[in-house]
Amino acid sequence: MTIMEDQKHPNYFRVAWQSALAAMLCFGLPAGLLFWLILFQRTEASTSISRMITLLQDYGILEIALYLTGALTWGIMLARISGYHPEWRLAVVTVLGASAGRWSPLTNLDGVLSGHMPGLPVHVVFSAFLSGFVFSVTAFVGLAYGLMLRSLKATLTLALTASLPSMLATLLMIVILDQAGIRVGMGDSAMPKVTAVCTLASAIVGGAALGIGFSRFVGRKKT
Repeated sequence: MTIMEDQKHPNYFRVAWQSALAAMLCFGLPAGLLFWLILFQRTEASTSISRMITLLQDYGILEIALYLTGALTWGIMLARISGYHPEWRLAVVTVLGASAGRWSPLTNLDGVLSGHMPGLPVHVVFSAFLSGFVFSVTAFVGLAYGLMLRSLKATLTLALTASLPSMLATLLMIVILDQAGIRVGMGDSAMPKVTAVCTLASAIVGGAALGIGFSRFVGRKKT
């Protein structure tokens, strides 16, 4: 069932929160799953959680499988939210965009910075990596959606309106956590905490932005 009750007057508030929730479940939680498990394990030791952590650390293919499954599920959910058909096409395009974003050169900003400025603090380098990763994934997914709709305007708009807010959300959370005394490189499980929180926040913001933007372009094509 789609939330687009009226294609001429869609309820974008509902589009936003449902897209944000879907992105959190499909992207945010799977992306930060290992780090959430590490935090839970350090709070309350558990044999089952320890085994899950070991599996994810030893078999990177499991993390990749979770990521791609999440992208596929997000595509199906966004199709239902926006009223786009066929659902399978959006699901496939989402997987392709998310894959391109995950392995694009933009995810290597930390390596570029470290190579040109080797004296940078660890938390700055990590911030570059995380924000670059978030920007890359959301930008490529937006690009993929625009290309699927065969619209240059949609391609540029969806890429920028999704990637920039999600990246800014990541940086904002890094600053907030830093002010709270949680900085990567200072111990106290700072890296898992920052990664888990930032991936969740960026997924929520990026999901809402993509949901609204994509739904608008779909609505225009139907009129």
